[in-house]
Amino acid sequence: MKLYKNYIDGKWLESESKEVIQVDDPATAKIIGEIACAKKIEVDLAVAAAKASFNSRILVDMPILQRAKLMHRIADETRKVAEEGGKILCYENGKALGSAIKEFNDVADMFDYYAGLTDKLEGKTIPVSSSVFDYTVLEPFGVSAHIVPWNFPLSMVGRSLACSFATGNSTIVKTAELTPLSATFFAKAIDNAEVPNGLINIICGYGNEAGAYLVAHPDVNHVVFTGSVDTGKKILHSCADKAIPAIVELGGKSAGIVYPDADLDQVIESARHGIFGVAGQICTAMSRLVVHKSVKDELVDKLVNLSKSLKVGPGYEEGSGLTPVISEKQLEKVEGYARSGIQQGAEAVHGGKRVERDGYFMEATVLNNVKPDMTVAREEIFGPVLSILEYDDQDEAIHIANDTDFGLGAGVFTKDLKKASWTASKLEAGQVYVNKWFTGSHATPFGGYKQSGYSREKGIDALKAYVQIKNVGISLD
Repeated sequence: MKLYKNYIDGKWLESESKEVIQVDDPATAKIIGEIACAKKIEVDLAVAAAKASFNSRILVDMPILQRAKLMHRIADETRKVAEEGGKILCYENGKALGSAIKEFNDVADMFDYYAGLTDKLEGKTIPVSSSVFDYTVLEPFGVSAHIVPWNFPLSMVGRSLACSFATGNSTIVKTAELTPLSATFFAKAIDNAEVPNGLINIICGYGNEAGAYLVAHPDVNHVVFTGSVDTGKKILHSCADKAIPAIVELGGKSAGIVYPDADLDQVIESARHGIFGVAGQICTAMSRLVVHKSVKDELVDKLVNLSKSLKVGPGYEEGSGLTPVISEKQLEKVEGYARSGIQQGAEAVHGGKRVERDGYFMEATVLNNVKPDMTVAREEIFGPVLSILEYDDQDEAIHIANDTDFGLGAGVFTKDLKKASWTASKLEAGQVYVNKWFTGSHATPFGGYKQSGYSREKGIDALKAYVQIKNVGISLD
């Protein structure tokens, strides 16, 4: 059994407590590795290392083009470990091998992208009077703590860490205890890129212990969190107690509106990736389809055919179209939601229960005749469960789509681009996909409305959340 370690101040450290976290393969439920469990002592070490590196100003005072070159080097080294690290990610998360390898390459792309923006962060001069020279400077917060989820454990590291690094912050990343192993391969890339010690620290510990202690740590100046609404609110309370900023991306209950003129094959492909990909464990999953009654029956038939065609299996088996959910606990939760939908009157036209085999597999589930007030239409399931809701006119469709506490993603399927634009303007969501679910890239801002969080990740806009503005006024008298 290989023991993976935490990466703190450029060193690989075991836990002083000798406690470890075991990681299993969700496709078999068998243990595949273990990692040193970071406790308060390790959090203190990581924060101290980050604070010391920030106070040394090694990154802040580094010539901007040199910082960019260092980020490009991180990108290059990340690509070198993508194959090996992707395999571990595939085993610990369950997702398709190609998707797992892509996560490493996505991280590399993020670092390349933000490397190109390091010299674009500009302040401005402000006219005050002829006797005052006034200007602004964009400065990092200092020590930034990032708590990342298990569904995209590498991509989530890359999108926040690249921003944090580009703007001069020193960072501690706390990985999810369910998927911590792949991040050690990224730490290896950091080490190989010869990043100065303490600028990036990667630890793994339990959220209610290491995570909570990290957020509340007096030397942490800035927090980034992706995860559940409940945990996000606790983190926000902790940050409010210290009066420090936080970036939070929380849950979603995204709806796709299907107009009568929609290309239904496009809807089917979006369902393949948007709700059944990664077993539906996606914050912006296409978990609801709001379908015009004139095309609903035809679309439901196509969705059933799609569900039947998906090969159930591990991500490391070629052709697997429905991979496992992350854990037994998550499987029980997802199956419970499907059961509640059926009990409340929805029709399971396909699926509805777990797959009887080793591992944590849930059937591709399509629930027809779902009503807006049903639990499956209102709460985030985080599994391969698609709810079909019917509407008569477009105003009703908009109302159903917006009738949720969340606002992370939404979609529109229509051949009429004028109608698509009109609908997008009415939808209460941070991103709207038209005719294809997931149209974004590392350059497009990502974040939510309502209880899906606030601030934005990715794109140029994300940089604003990693810097603070200093105003300098010089009297010329």
